[in-house]
Parts: sequence; structure tokens; C-alpha cells
Amino acid sequence: MRKKIAILLLVGLTLLAPISAGGSKEAAGTVTSYTFGGSSTVAPIANAALASFLAGKTNLKITYETLGSSTGIKQLQEGTLSLAGSSRELKQAELDAGLKPIPIALDGLSVAVNSNVAIANLTMAQLASIFSGEITNWKEVGGKDVKIEVIVRDETSGTYGSFKEIVLDPKKKTYKPDAIVARENGELATKIASTPNSIGYIGMAFNHIVTEAGGHVLTIDAVQPTSANVINKSYPISRSLYLVSKGDLVSSVELDFVNFVLSAKGQALVAENEFIPLP
Repeated sequence: MRKKIAILLLVGLTLLAPISAGGSKEAAGTVTSYTFGGSSTVAPIANAALASFLAGKTNLKITYETLGSSTGIKQLQEGTLSLAGSSRELKQAELDAGLKPIPIALDGLSVAVNSNVAIANLTMAQLASIFSGEITNWKEVGGKDVKIEVIVRDETSGTYGSFKEIVLDPKKKTYKPDAIVARENGELATKIASTPNSIGYIGMAFNHIVTEAGGHVLTIDAVQPTSANVINKSYPISRSLYLVSKGDLVSSVELDFVNFVLSAKGQALVAENEFIPLP
């Protein structure tokens, strides 16, 4: 009798073994998905880094959604995203809520004009007055007697926030309310190139879109927007780019990705995408 029970138990375990093994295989074959997102400026870095980071990781899927810095940070706080990209400094309330900004690159904001604008340089004071609407005609800064068409990013953009913090806030000025609005750096660069008498600001990595269409990038306070001048801090409109986490990162996919971006390979991808690696 005992022998029969032992045989039945062995048969039962043998039958169960494939089910158990199949469950392990199924779990091993499951693709785990993560969603990062935020700044459109950070997007080229994030997407290039993700392509390299995910190579060979068939069980892992990560997407980066271009939402704008503020929307990305909000969705990080809400739990929709597990990592956010930001091209602006975090607000005190965001820091108080436990968000942690991790610098991943440097960037400069270039000021560009349409090809018909015969201006090569503006001062920071002139920029503040143009983008606040106090200066409305190019003749006021040495140009032709025509109205200035101001193009800005949308309010959720980190680029919008950075320009405000660096250029307008020190002069206690705000954006003019009737400026033309663009949702992304690429769109803004295209609008500058296609809108006569226009001026706008873009991340330095997007300069080529303007110049290829015949527009040109200005010097600011007689300083060129170059990587070297951002690093040596002589160019006045510069900023850090961030990945933002909700609290300190512990062992996780998010931490592994951040460490990859900060590695030599990740920083090489920063440079390949025309941003400035951390010094």
C-alpha cells in the first residue's frame, strides 16, 4: 500500500513539474514595461540612451514620452511615470515633495532670428525687454523699422521656464501675452526660420534647424553660444538638464538607467546628440 502511495505521489509530482516549469518560463518571457517622460530637450538624450541601454534586454521595455518638463514632473509625482526628464530647475515645492534632480548634461539656450533680421548681437537687458513686450520694433535695437515677432515655448516646457528664470526674472519682467507659441524645440526653430522678423529661443542642439533654413543664431552680450562658453560659464543663458526621481533611487531599473546615462558611454551619447557632457 505504501508503495502504491509513493508511486502515485511521484506521478503527481511528475505531472505538476511541467506546469511549474511552464510558469517559470512564462514569467521569464514576460516583458516588463516602464514609462519615463517629460522635457522635449532631454528627449534626444533619453531616447539615444534607451536604445543602447535596452540592447539585448528582450524582457524589458521602456518608453520616453515627450510631455514637457512640468507635465513630466507632475506625472512623476502622480505615479504615471517612474522617471522624468527636466530642462529646468525644480521648484522648492517639488523638492519639498521629495523629488530628486540628477544632472545628466549641460545645455545653452540659443537666441535665433529669421534670415531677414539684420541683427548679430543682443544684450540680456534687450532680450528681457523684447520678450516682455517693452521693445516691439527692431529699430529700437539697431534693426529695420518693422514689428518684432516673438516666438516662445509653451508654459509646460522646461525651456520656457529656464528662459524666464535666466532672462526675465532678474529684470522683474514677464512674457508678453501675445507671443507666438511652439510646443517643441524643433517646432520653434522651424517657426523662426519661416516667420519674417521673428526671434525665439531654442536649445543649442537645435541650432542647425534655424541655420539650415537661412536664419541665424545671435551672440548674447557678445558671447557665442558654444559648448566651451557654457562650460566656462561665460555664455549667460545656460542650464543643466536632469533626470528626476521620486525620492532617492534604490536598486531598480531606473537607477540602472541613470547610472548608464552618467557612464562614459552615456555621456558620449550626450555629446553625439549635440548636448554638453558633464565636466
